[in-house]
Amino acid sequence: MGSGHLKMGDLTKACGVSDQAVRLYERLGLLKPVAKTSKGYRLYDAASVETLRFIKQAQRSGFTLEEIGVLLHTDIRDARACAAIKALLDRKLHALTERMVEIQGVKDVLHSLRQACEGEPGSMCPAFLRLCTPHCAVPDPNGPRPLHEVNHAD
Repeated sequence: MGSGHLKMGDLTKACGVSDQAVRLYERLGLLKPVAKTSKGYRLYDAASVETLRFIKQAQRSGFTLEEIGVLLHTDIRDARACAAIKALLDRKLHALTERMVEIQGVKDVLHSLRQACEGEPGSMCPAFLRLCTPHCAVPDPNGPRPLHEVNHAD
């Protein structure tokens, strides 16, 4: 093994990823071993560590593996590449803003459902009633049934 080379186990420990993740990144062309030992062990170098750290940071920033592949193969000195990355960032920001609006809506609904549970318990769960109205049938005169029975009834 050459000096400065890491086996996969050392690489995964250094970057806090699984060996399955490294193999996936290799299959997708995001990461390449620099050599192999006579026994077939993959070897990586300091640049591999930096690439793997870049992949993980980009994932945490919301980039897909496909987008990361594009970023890794982009010549950052090319002005057109800079414009393309700016457009990608604008799309990601727009999608994130839309998702945040959706999440706020879900939070508002959940908060409203939770507020319905305040006060004394009744014969039927007020949060469930609020959630299913107007889609639920009139309460069964034989009494409440477990949710799984309600969902699988005729």
